[in-house]
Amino acid sequence: FIMAKQVEQLEKEKKELQERLKNQEKKIDYFERAKRLEEIPLIKTAYEEQRVHDMELWEQQEEERITTLQLEREKALEHKSRLSRMLEDRDLFEARLKASRRTVYEDKLKQFQERLAEERRNRLEERKKQRKEERRITYCGEKEEEEQRLREEQLLK
Repeated sequence: FIMAKQVEQLEKEKKELQERLKNQEKKIDYFERAKRLEEIPLIKTAYEEQRVHDMELWEQQEEERITTLQLEREKALEHKSRLSRMLEDRDLFEARLKASRRTVYEDKLKQFQERLAEERRNRLEERKKQRKEERRITYCGEKEEEEQRLREEQLLK
């Protein structure tokens, strides 16, 4: 009987503990929701302030970028006008340089053409000699075969 009462008492305490935990959980949920409901307008206002601040910062940076680009363009135009005075000198220098390089190129090309022609003549001459030698060897071989054949015919007769 005492054991049963003790078990019953433990179960009762366990249920009370669970009930207390459930109530505590509900309270925490309620407070969290309330806190969030209070925070939502504050978050929205902070977001709007940050958005406005970001927009102002972007506009400021955009203006700085535009002014920087305008200054760079003005400097580039100044450089162009300053360097345009040197245009004739540059063209003259380029023309001289190209002319001198062309003469060097033409000289080298002429030397190459001469060497190429000489090499072609040498190879052609070599081939002529080689073909002449081959024809002579072939002729001598055929002549010898003919003589051999005639000797064999003579022997057979």
